[in-house]
Amino acid sequence: MDEKINILLIEDITADSKLIKSYLEESYGDYYILSVADSLSASLDLLTLNKFDIIIIDLSLPDSNGIDTFKKVKASSSELPLIVLTGHEDESIGIDTVKLGAQDFLIKGKLNRKDLKRSIDYSIERNKLLKILSENTKILEEKTVDLFEEKYKLSLAQKLAHIGSWEWNVKEKIFTCSDELQRILGYETVKLNITYEEFIGFVHPEEMEYVTGMIEESINTLQSFDFSHRIIRKDGAISTLQSKGELLIDKEKNILKIIGTEQDITQWKKKEQLEQLAIVAIKSFNAVTIADKEGKIEWVNAGFTKLSGYNLDDVKGTYGEILRYGEKTGLSPETNFYKTILKEKKPVAYENKNYSKFGKEYWVLTSLTPILDANGDVEKIISIDSDITKQKNAEQELIIANKIAEYSLDSGNKALEELYKAKKQLEESLKVKEQFLANMSHEIRTPMNAIIGFTNLLLKQEKIAVNNQYLDAIKTSGENLLVIINDILDFSKLESGKVTFESISFKLSQTLSMLIELMFPKAVEKNIRLTTEIDNHIPEQLVGDPTRLNQILINLVGNAIKFTKEGAVKLQVSILHETNDFIELKFSISDTGIGIPEDSLSRIFDEFTQASNDTTRKYGGTGLGLTITKQLVELQKGHIEVNSKQNVGSTFSFNLKFRKNISVKDQNLFVTNKTHPEDFPLLGVKVLLVEDNFFNQMLASKILENWKCIVEIAGDGNIAIEKVKNHEFDLILMDIQLPELDGYEATAYIRNNFPEPKNGIPIIAMTAHAFANEVEKCIQFGMNDYISKPFDENRLFEKILKVVRKEEIKPDKFIELKKKNRLDLSYLEENFKDNEKLILKMLKVFFDQISVLTYTMNSLISAKEYKSLRTFIHKTMPSVTFMGVQDLEKVFLQMDDYLVRELTMDDVKNISSEVEQICNDLIIELEAEKRKRAT
Repeated sequence: MDEKINILLIEDITADSKLIKSYLEESYGDYYILSVADSLSASLDLLTLNKFDIIIIDLSLPDSNGIDTFKKVKASSSELPLIVLTGHEDESIGIDTVKLGAQDFLIKGKLNRKDLKRSIDYSIERNKLLKILSENTKILEEKTVDLFEEKYKLSLAQKLAHIGSWEWNVKEKIFTCSDELQRILGYETVKLNITYEEFIGFVHPEEMEYVTGMIEESINTLQSFDFSHRIIRKDGAISTLQSKGELLIDKEKNILKIIGTEQDITQWKKKEQLEQLAIVAIKSFNAVTIADKEGKIEWVNAGFTKLSGYNLDDVKGTYGEILRYGEKTGLSPETNFYKTILKEKKPVAYENKNYSKFGKEYWVLTSLTPILDANGDVEKIISIDSDITKQKNAEQELIIANKIAEYSLDSGNKALEELYKAKKQLEESLKVKEQFLANMSHEIRTPMNAIIGFTNLLLKQEKIAVNNQYLDAIKTSGENLLVIINDILDFSKLESGKVTFESISFKLSQTLSMLIELMFPKAVEKNIRLTTEIDNHIPEQLVGDPTRLNQILINLVGNAIKFTKEGAVKLQVSILHETNDFIELKFSISDTGIGIPEDSLSRIFDEFTQASNDTTRKYGGTGLGLTITKQLVELQKGHIEVNSKQNVGSTFSFNLKFRKNISVKDQNLFVTNKTHPEDFPLLGVKVLLVEDNFFNQMLASKILENWKCIVEIAGDGNIAIEKVKNHEFDLILMDIQLPELDGYEATAYIRNNFPEPKNGIPIIAMTAHAFANEVEKCIQFGMNDYISKPFDENRLFEKILKVVRKEEIKPDKFIELKKKNRLDLSYLEENFKDNEKLILKMLKVFFDQISVLTYTMNSLISAKEYKSLRTFIHKTMPSVTFMGVQDLEKVFLQMDDYLVRELTMDDVKNISSEVEQICNDLIIELEAEKRKRAT
């Protein structure tokens, strides 16, 4: 080695620089000169002042990052060989830089002395060879020996391969192309001169911007190009070409020529689309046929043979008339269905009756879909038959049943009697409601008259005692009016179904104490004893609706006091049934009042009804109180009854079920009444909560603070990194879905870029995803554990305790997640549990949707009908949500997001394969579910 190698190292991490320097000393001894720049700007300054033989560059710098770093260095030293260093274990970024002109790339984590020396030697020698080749280019261009013979051979080769070539002399603005390229463009005879503008003019208008953009990018970056696009030939036909090109440049990086090739790949594209269509058809459970543009069948799938009994040989070249015993089908050219396909080039659907090979009659829903060629003409017709025989039979059975019912209704004496009875009941109901309106008119007018009258008297009087008497009268009348109005409002809510019930924790003793406190003054006023008897074994804390319970008790205890002249009113609460989670209580309200006549007991809970008209006159009221009470009890799945004897007293009793407040017991794990530090295992633990959702921040913070943790919040990954940099934490709870920098990236940064001990802070992932690969991914990125949202407090507590105590982590147990069913029919079963036939019908309808979903989606993607694809997703989404298919719902939302943001269709196609897998699983699950319910 005669001369020293002058090396520029662009690296901002001191440890990495020292490592590379040690490798260079071992490999080259004193025969190298090393300059180090720790930023992009510093490297550019060195390049202007010094002459280097090679550059070694790290893409992640303080003032630049990624591919942009490479491009800027390359632009300032285009003739120097570059070796790229990357800290990622993914080779994709290194490969991208090689495509942009890098000689080689090395991964930091795998770097060794031998590989570094080999890469430097290779890059320098290869760069020298490229220079020599570049200098020889002009010489080779000037050699014209055997040029015509070679040109002939090239033309013949192009014709055989259906590839045309062209050359554009940019400097002299001369464009030449081969004979084969002119044939591809549609010229019948070869032209001597075609300009570059004429050549570009063949590009399809919809893709003109894309093509010119690709060529401009190639010119700006001095890189080759390779892409496909459509053209409109001379004869008006549309073809698809694969364009490839290389740039010839001089030492000053001026473009001399662009040399390109064009290959006609139209037929290959058509073949690829048909192959994709065939794969979809083969996997379909429906009967699928492919016909030519004349309607004659070319291919059938296994589903067709299974449904009809016929194979391809039986129907090939026909319109499928054999399925109709010779009658025309939708594929027959004489039918309106075929004419619509040919004219409007849109799918059509219809129902029809077919006959199998064995004479069995069956009904199908047929959809005919045209496949268009590049010119927009019908090239193939896809027919899909879905078996709807069972639905048709059910419809026929329903029609017959309706006719039988109509006949029975018209001819049966029993039906006439029922109608007469219903008429009589209606008339009685109207009378009751009329009586109610009369009562309401009286009850509202009476207190209102008192209010108005006493108010007028009050205005005329001056004596304080009299004023107080009048004020008491106004107050009492107003209270009576308020009770009536409240009854009306509650009854109105109950009738419209707008009453809702809470499920909250409450203390029964507190509820009953408030009730007695409210009722006691009324009892004292009438000199009535008001007592309670509560079973001591009833839990202090229950879960239910204390407000509605209070409303029921106020109604019943208030009535008991109201209708009792002397004696006592007693409230008794006892246990009926009890399990680990639930307790059913019986509430009894007994009085020594006027009682209820025996003939009135059966209708005491009816609306607008009181024991007698005398009751209304004496005690007032609307007759709605007990009706409202009964409905409030029954809406909570309880039961109410009454036992009464006239002039002796009444006992109203009802039962309600409550959930025990188990969480109160569980809180012993987290919060106790003691103050010793050992009672709070997480006392003083500093937690960084990385979460962007405000409500999730509030929930998690509150739970952690209950455990005596010290909590800080970061709204995204970048903020989290800054907080870790400037503060000390014992634990990080890391959400995965974050703005700016997600949980994976933030974790990787902490693990790879922070010194000890910060790079070892325990990190627990929190995410709404619960897939096995998601768990495995968390562990791979360096997280210690994983919990899915919504999380269980006990589970989170155990996990935090485990990692902060440095106990051994066994991630395998988190990865061992069983594959769950795609379907979740809980919503369907909850709302239609009494109608099994309707559930089965819904399953069948959803099965039909899923059977053609993948085909429809892939057809729209292939046709680039992205607007129609979004419409299709939005129409399908309600069914998917209704059936509880969360996997498909998430994938659809992701695909819709890609379509909205107009990302590359490769992303959409990748998702479509996931949709296909989900649909295949669903078909199996739906078949099993239908069989189970049919039996």
